[in-house]
Amino acid sequence: AAALALRFSHPEFLVARWLQRFGEEATLRILASDNEASPLDLMVNPRATDRETLAAALEAEGIETRPSPLSTLALSVVAGNPFRSPLFAAGHFSVQDVASQALPLLLPPGERLLDLAAAPGGKSFAALALNRARRAFCLDISAGRLGMFLQNRRRLGASEALAVAGSFLAPPFLPGRFDRVLFDAPCSGTGTLRKNPEIRYRVTAPAIERICRIQENGLSVAARLLSPGGYLLYATCSLEEEENERVVERVLAADRDLERAEILAPGALAEFVSGSRFRILPGASNDGFTAHLLRKSPVARHC
Repeated sequence: AAALALRFSHPEFLVARWLQRFGEEATLRILASDNEASPLDLMVNPRATDRETLAAALEAEGIETRPSPLSTLALSVVAGNPFRSPLFAAGHFSVQDVASQALPLLLPPGERLLDLAAAPGGKSFAALALNRARRAFCLDISAGRLGMFLQNRRRLGASEALAVAGSFLAPPFLPGRFDRVLFDAPCSGTGTLRKNPEIRYRVTAPAIERICRIQENGLSVAARLLSPGGYLLYATCSLEEEENERVVERVLAADRDLERAEILAPGALAEFVSGSRFRILPGASNDGFTAHLLRKSPVARHC
């Protein structure tokens, strides 16, 4: 672990735990991917165009892309600067990592989605575009980030996405109001070291333990907002068991009305599913994410 940490400029404690949890081959792929240039992914806005039409239009402007197998709306940029394209300002696409934009595909289709810690709104817009919800309530505590959300909402024409100011630890909603809840929790970000290289110099084991308590509290709150029979997707851009499996285990132990739900992922996403858990490690074309699908029992069992 020490030699690999020095070679790839990663914290030794992360390398040691990845070797134990993922094995040497997978750990070497993670370390190498973290030191590569970060790819730029686009999410097609189906209100304005489709993937083939957008790819052709961008190619005519000298911007080369390739479709991603992880989402029917995803394009990865090979060459060129899509921000200079008038199609960006016209709302034909947004910029979002392909693994992140594919996360809503792990939710069964529903009606009312609450996206906790949502701004600037990427996963909400993806959920609407991928027909995982008919309306999305996007909650965030940051006024600046909500401002970005509203700009994106106007640009994309996503009138079904509504902004709500508030904390995910104390959201302004009554219990049981949503049949779908997405909680992309604040986390250590160890799946995104390529995009955020500064994380490797500040992440520590004690810091991960501290943020786990916030994640657990947030997930418990998210579960209370779920209607009977509804689904909750808990996600992080972390690879650590402490922030994922262990948080879910503690919340399930405390909430008898909550249970694991099998993820039925479409297409290439199925490769990264094991029961109720989705995990994709950092690779040549994506960041790393972990997600768990939970379900509120249709009949209360807490009594």
